[in-house]
Amino acid sequence: MQKGSTSGRAIAADSDAPHLIGVVVSGALIIAGIGFAGSYAAVRELAIKKGFGNFSYVFPVGIDAGICVLLALDLLLTWIRTPLPLLRQTAWLLTAATVAFNGAAAWPNPLGVGMHAVIPILFVIAVEAARHAIGRIADITADKHMETSRRGRTRSSFCR
Repeated sequence: MQKGSTSGRAIAADSDAPHLIGVVVSGALIIAGIGFAGSYAAVRELAIKKGFGNFSYVFPVGIDAGICVLLALDLLLTWIRTPLPLLRQTAWLLTAATVAFNGAAAWPNPLGVGMHAVIPILFVIAVEAARHAIGRIADITADKHMETSRRGRTRSSFCR
């Protein structure tokens, strides 16, 4: 296969795919780092105002770590062909929560509220794109079951 082919066949071993993957992973980590740095102070200050006390210093870390762990676990489970949609949905919920917490810190400035949403949304889109690629490689989709029901397997075993 020629380098740079777009025929839909598997990528050749000598392609630039490993370099592109490195760029994408690096970019996603940079986006995550910027998002964390940008939201930490705002969420911490909000937590202090809401009476979280000393817990306010680790609360933002817990939310962002939760998002990263749930999305990474979702990618891993998708890779091994056992996706669990609850992980993604919970990560999206935590992302919405962190956007809301950051937005509350910028309230009532609508531009500031919107600016707090950009980086988390970029991160989630990057992870969703990776999940899509992993799903394609693993030959699964989120709404496609990997096995037939037990009844279907039992019937098919009698027909052999």
